[in-house]
Amino acid sequence: MTSTSDRIDDRVTRQAGGSRRGGSPRPDRHGGPAPILVGALSLAGGVALWWLIAAFSGVPDHMLPTPGALLTRTVSLWQTGGLAIHLLETLAEVLQGVVIGGVIGVLIAVLFVRVAWVERLLMPVIVVVQVTPKISIAPLIVLWLGLGIGSKITLIALVTFYPILITMVSRLRGMSESLHDLADVLDIGGARRLLTIELPYSLPAIAAGLRVGVLQAVTAAVIGEFIGATAGLGYLEKQAQDNDDVQVVMICLILLCLIGWLLYSLVGLLERRLTRRFGG
Repeated sequence: MTSTSDRIDDRVTRQAGGSRRGGSPRPDRHGGPAPILVGALSLAGGVALWWLIAAFSGVPDHMLPTPGALLTRTVSLWQTGGLAIHLLETLAEVLQGVVIGGVIGVLIAVLFVRVAWVERLLMPVIVVVQVTPKISIAPLIVLWLGLGIGSKITLIALVTFYPILITMVSRLRGMSESLHDLADVLDIGGARRLLTIELPYSLPAIAAGLRVGVLQAVTAAVIGEFIGATAGLGYLEKQAQDNDDVQVVMICLILLCLIGWLLYSLVGLLERRLTRRFGG
């Protein structure tokens, strides 16, 4: 027997224009090569150009090392354990900050949609915090929470929750009247309405906000580690800058780019799947 939540889930999908449970997903209407293949080719072209400039431009090796020299230094740092600890620290900061920021964004979005005066009261404060340069907020957070991972997670959550908040509020306010009527007919309210109707309907919007949020999260992690930290890629890069070590600076920069690109791609894949399921 089909449960009520299953019927609602199918109804949400149909209203949003997505595929039914167990049905075939919509075909890709855009065609062409896969985005990840295009991205890989673009990165390969950039590395080839960098290699040519480093090899033939006459720039000293200590100012612009070749990709081969950088790879050798990366392997050496990894084998000594001097790189892994900083990489794992930054990854832990980003992932925890994104999760906390995402949960906060979802909860505030639901609150704003259900209680309008709360949005009127809090939104000006949220906007002021968001438009304030994070590099100017970071020292205050580090002073309050210390040099440990907590201050970086707080800063990352601060920049991550906002895009999720905005996209989810917009999505919920665009929900069709028929879904509201369905919930009223079935006498679904409160937390059950949130879990069975509003949250599934909002998943594509949450993923879209999250995709923006992960990029900001990497930037926030580096800012926090620059201001004050005991570990992390930003901390390692700052130490390398003070020691005029261009190779380590470039290694940290490349790893941060890879983290941002990987997270952006994974969330983008999740967003496409959710959009096919629940509609965009």
